[in-house]
Amino acid sequence: MKILLTSLMIVWALWTSILPAQDSTYLQRYATPLEVAGTYEGFAAIDTVLPNYRFFFTAEEHWQSINTQIQFAFLSYLHQKAGVRNFIVEGGYSYGFLLNRYLQTGNERLLDKVVNDIPVCPENQLALFKEIYAYNQTLPEEDHIQVTGIDLEHSAELAVQCLHTLLPKKTPHRKIARKIDKLRDLHRSDYFVEREVKSYFRSLNKDIAKREQLYRNYWGEDFPRFQMIVENTLQGFGFDFLRLMLFPQKWQEREERMYKNFLVLQPYMKKGTYYAQFGALHTDIKESFRWEFPSLAHRLNYFDSSPVDGQVLTISRYFRDMKPNYDRLGESDRLHGMMDQIEKKFKNEEIVLLNLMGQETPFPRLSQTFQFIMLLDEDLEEDRCE
Repeated sequence: MKILLTSLMIVWALWTSILPAQDSTYLQRYATPLEVAGTYEGFAAIDTVLPNYRFFFTAEEHWQSINTQIQFAFLSYLHQKAGVRNFIVEGGYSYGFLLNRYLQTGNERLLDKVVNDIPVCPENQLALFKEIYAYNQTLPEEDHIQVTGIDLEHSAELAVQCLHTLLPKKTPHRKIARKIDKLRDLHRSDYFVEREVKSYFRSLNKDIAKREQLYRNYWGEDFPRFQMIVENTLQGFGFDFLRLMLFPQKWQEREERMYKNFLVLQPYMKKGTYYAQFGALHTDIKESFRWEFPSLAHRLNYFDSSPVDGQVLTISRYFRDMKPNYDRLGESDRLHGMMDQIEKKFKNEEIVLLNLMGQETPFPRLSQTFQFIMLLDEDLEEDRCE
């Protein structure tokens, strides 16, 4: 057994020593340092492929301070180079809708309320959207960046505020008037009582099914958004870590819902292309890093109903602590070896971008799941926010 183990270790050592010689030319041509603060140094590696795509993903690991810096760098770069006018966020429609109100008005009290109601690195999110607001002020209005959330509604309080803002000014039919009046009461209330709000949304959803035409007449062209917010709020009530442990299929239900939400909301978005930074599992295109079901990026790229089918590009993160998960994607040994070489060659760089689609690529299979991959300095991965 010891002899076999020793032999395997020697083979591995030989393989890793051969790898640099095999791939040094590829690394020289297709690996570039990426500057995400102040300049677009290194982004030129992406320039030539931009015309082929309409939806751009970057992948993140949540709760890291570097995430918002990467988001803004790619958002502003893609705005200038690829016509991105739609910033798609991993949050509910109400979250994105109210962030747009901030971008239109500059009301920082509204921004503070929205960001802190879903407290995922709130300080970093505050800084990000203030930066987007300042960036928009330098642009003609038609070129302003618009935010759209396509996730479940993770905050029923924001959903109530959004629905109240969207309320038509006309008088509702008497048979649905009580439900509309109740929405106004919930919005006016000084106290948010979760049980009361849950009961209202369940009752409202049943009433929509019973009197759909009356609601359609009242909401007009906003009916699809209205119905979507109600459904997403109900699904959001059932999406917590305890239920996820008991019912793991809820991950798939969420992925299906996000795709459907994009289809509902796409007609309301600005003309142009789309950029999103989501957790890495949502951004794998052909095969998932860990899931057995289609990711959001897969649905957008391969489903016939998608308005961006065949036009999705993903720039993923490299996860040092999840190496075994790459095995299912193929070419994982080659990838790990190349990442080790990048780490040695670019040891003074914080982020390095590798193009997996280059001429004579060693990654013909892996590049179908993400076309570029970023290696982050380990210190950036330790910098976590609360």
